Amino acid sequence: MTLAVLSVLFVTTTISAQAAIGKATAAFDNERPDRGETAWGRLVADAVRNTAHSDIALVNAGTLKRGTLKAGKIEATDIDALLSFGDDAVVTLNITGAQVRAALNRAAQAYPTGSTAYLHGSGFVAHFNPQGPNNQRVTQIQVQGRDLADTATVSVAMPVSLAQGADGYFRVWKDQGSQRSGATVRSAITDFIQARGDISPDNNPRFGPQ
Repeated sequence: MTLAVLSVLFVTTTISAQAAIGKATAAFDNERPDRGETAWGRLVADAVRNTAHSDIALVNAGTLKRGTLKAGKIEATDIDALLSFGDDAVVTLNITGAQVRAALNRAAQAYPTGSTAYLHGSGFVAHFNPQGPNNQRVTQIQVQGRDLADTATVSVAMPVSLAQGADGYFRVWKDQGSQRSGATVRSAITDFIQARGDISPDNNPRFGPQ
C-alpha cells in the first residue's frame, strides 16, 4: 500500500471520527453531579432508560465526569469527556419499590456535601427532606404520576458497576438477575442523540430536596 493511499485512509478515518453526532441547542451543565442532579445527568439517565426500555433508570454521579456539554455540534469526544465509565454495560434489574426508596435514601444521605453515590434518574419524580434522619429522608416517589408502593416491582436500568454494588449500593441490591441490554453507557447516549438530532436540556427537577 502506497504512502499516498495510507494518507487518504488516515484523513478519511480522522474525519469520520470527528463527525457530528447531533447538536445541543443549549449547554448541558454537569459541574457538580455529586451534589445534585444536572442536565447532563438527566440526559444520560434518559438514554440509559431508552436503550433498556425500562420503567426507570438510575445513574450514579461516579459514572459522570464534571464539566459541561457546550451548545453546538456534539462529537464522540464530547461524550467521552463527561463519562468516567463509558464502557460500562447498561443492565436492567427488577427490584421492589422498597429497594428504589432505599437507593434514593442512600443517594440523599450525603446531601449537600457531595457524594459519588448521588443518583440521577429518569422515569420518576422523587423528593427528600435534607434534615430528615439517614435512610428516612425520601418523602415521595412517583412513577407515571402515581406513588410508588414498596411492594411494587419495577424494571430499573443502570450501569453494570452500579448494579454490582458500586458506591455502597451493594447494601440495596447485589446484581440480582441483571439483564444486559447489549449497549454501553456511551453507545446508549450516542444512539439517543443521533435519533433526535437536536437535543435541549431538561431543567425540570426529578430528584432533589423539597
